[in-house]
Amino acid sequence: QYSCLRAIFAHAEADEKITRSPCRAIRLPRVALVDRPALTADQLGALAEALGPDHAPMMWCGAVLGLRWAEAAALTVDRLDLLGGKITVDRQLGRARTLGPPKSHAGRRTLACPTWLLDDLAALLARRNLTGAHADAFVFVMPKGGPLDYSRWRQRTWQPACARAGLAGLRFHDLRSLAATALVAAGVDIKTAQTRLGHSSPQVTLAIYARATDAADQRAADLVGELLRPRSDRAALRPSERS
Repeated sequence: QYSCLRAIFAHAEADEKITRSPCRAIRLPRVALVDRPALTADQLGALAEALGPDHAPMMWCGAVLGLRWAEAAALTVDRLDLLGGKITVDRQLGRARTLGPPKSHAGRRTLACPTWLLDDLAALLARRNLTGAHADAFVFVMPKGGPLDYSRWRQRTWQPACARAGLAGLRFHDLRSLAATALVAAGVDIKTAQTRLGHSSPQVTLAIYARATDAADQRAADLVGELLRPRSDRAALRPSERS
């Protein structure tokens, strides 16, 4: 909001409609990062079991693909390329349960998808008797059909499942942070991570969503320690201990 306001005043100043922008020399306070939980594969598995086969694939779309809730809820059959192994994200479902453009231009993306997640999605479509002929059908729907309603889905599906899995308080958007952290920890280059998450810049990926992990910290310590270790110490190692 401030960026938009600053741009408006800058334009007015350039047009000489005002003598000086009131946004000059303003330093905004630093925004503290939201503390997001670091989930393990076992915890995600427990949550998937609690959600059940019809809702777990949506959770995995958040955790593995980094989709926002509105992006996952907007998926229709024609956005799933089960043979090509890709999912197209180019819309989001609004609170009024209508489709609209993504959050930004960077939000339009086509993502490679793990085979096991594609299998889960294919099984979901099969249970609902959906084929390519049902191109406009939503992949994830309310119990009685129709596009998801965020409030009701969160209260009746998501929160009870999180409680059963021992993850009370977890938000769907936390999965997006988990996806960013996993991408960085796996050594995926930042441009690919940025593109998969639909961010406008890599700074957003690193500064806001990705979190450091204990495993990555230990790996960094081992690598740097070995690189800077005195040669005399290395020479003292028995042959079997040398890397």
